[in-house]
Amino acid sequence: MATEVAALPRGDAVSAPRFPMLRIEDAEREARLRAVRAALEGRGCAALVLFNPVRIDYLSGFSHVSTERPMALVVPTDGDLGVLIPLLEQEHVAKAPLIRRIKVYPEYPGGGSGKHPLVHFADLLDELGLKGRGKRIACDTDGYIDLNGYVGPTLSAVLDGATVVEAREIVDKPRQVKSPAELHLVRESCKWGNLAHRVMQDRMAVGKTEIEVTLEAMGEAVPLMLKTLGATYGSGGRGLRSAPCSAGFIAGANTALPHGMRREGGLRPGDCIITGAGANVGGYQSELERTMIVGEPSAQFRQYFEAMIVAQNAGFAALRPGRTCAEAEAEVSRAIADQGYKALQRHHTGHGLGLEGHEQPFIDLDDQTVLEPGMVLSVEPGLYVPGLGGFRHSDTVIVTADGCELATYYPRDLESLIVPA
Repeated sequence: MATEVAALPRGDAVSAPRFPMLRIEDAEREARLRAVRAALEGRGCAALVLFNPVRIDYLSGFSHVSTERPMALVVPTDGDLGVLIPLLEQEHVAKAPLIRRIKVYPEYPGGGSGKHPLVHFADLLDELGLKGRGKRIACDTDGYIDLNGYVGPTLSAVLDGATVVEAREIVDKPRQVKSPAELHLVRESCKWGNLAHRVMQDRMAVGKTEIEVTLEAMGEAVPLMLKTLGATYGSGGRGLRSAPCSAGFIAGANTALPHGMRREGGLRPGDCIITGAGANVGGYQSELERTMIVGEPSAQFRQYFEAMIVAQNAGFAALRPGRTCAEAEAEVSRAIADQGYKALQRHHTGHGLGLEGHEQPFIDLDDQTVLEPGMVLSVEPGLYVPGLGGFRHSDTVIVTADGCELATYYPRDLESLIVPA
C-alpha cells in the first residue's frame, strides 16, 4: 500500500474567501496595472507593449483568439490603455472596460490599405506620445509572434528610433504569486478536474479506446460543470476551443514516453495508464494526473509505483517558503537516486500553473526562484520503464506560509486506481 502524505489538507476542505463571480474583478486588474506602471517608472520606461495574449488578458481582461492578425496592448506609465485590433475584433474589445484607446486596422496584411498592422500600431503609439528618439519602451517581444503565417516588422523598426527593451518579467514575475481571488479559481478548477477524472475512470473498460472514454467523460462532466456554475462560469474561450473541463489518457508501453502518443485498439489487461484531467475556471487552470493499471498489478508494477509515490511525497515535503525551486528539485532527484532509479528520471519535477498550463517558475535544478506563499505548482516526478510503462502522478500544490496545500485530492493509492480486467 502506498504511503499517503500526512498533514496536507484536502483542497475542498480549505476555507477560501467567497467571491461573487468566478472571474477576476476589474479592481484587481487595476492594482496589477499600478504595479506594472511603478515598475516601468523604476526602469525609466514610458510604456509597456504586450503581444502575448495571456499577458494582455492578465492586465486588461481582454481575452482573444490569436491568429495571423496582430493584436497588441500598450500600457503607458499614466493615461489610458491602448490596443491594436483588426476590424473583426472591434465589438469584442468593448467587453474590456479598462481599454479606452482603440486603433482598428482593416485586415492582415493590409486589407487593401497598403499599410501593415504594425504601422497602424506605430500611429497609436505616436498619438500617445510614445514614438521617436528619447523614448524608452518596454515590451514582451520585439514584434508580433510568429503565428499562422504572420510576417511583419519588429516593434523597434516602426518607432522612429525609440529604444525598445524586452522586459516580460514586469508581468511574469507578479504572476508567479497568486492573489486570494486567483487561488479561489485554482481551487475551483481542481474540483472540476477531479470530477472529470472520476467520470473517466468509471467509464474505463477492457476494449474501450482512449478517444471513446474521453468523449464519454467530457460528455458527462462538462454539462454538470456548466449546470452547477451557471452564469458565473467563464473560461475566456469560444465553444470547445477551451473546454470547461477535460480528461484523457494514454495506455500501454507508450506511457514509458513522458509525452507518449495515443494507441489504437482499446484497453488490454496489464496496460499501464497515465491520465490527465483539469478544468478552466475564470481562465485559471489546474493539473491532475494519475498512474493506473488494467487488472491485477504485478510485483514489478507495484515496485515502480511505490517508488514514484516516494518521489512525489519528497516533492510535497520540499516545497516551503524561502527555499529555491532548485533545492526542491534536488531533494526529489535524491529520493529517486536513493531508490536506485536515477536512470528512469527524464524530466524535472514540476512547473507553475495559473492562466497557462505551464508557466514560471519550474521545479528544476537550474531555477533559482525562491518559493513564496501563493505560488501554484504541479508536483509530478516520473519514472519511465521501457517496455513496461510510465509512472507519474501530478498534483496541483499551493505554497503556504509553512509548507504546501495539496489542492487536488483524487486518490493516490494503487488499489483505488485499478481498472477491472
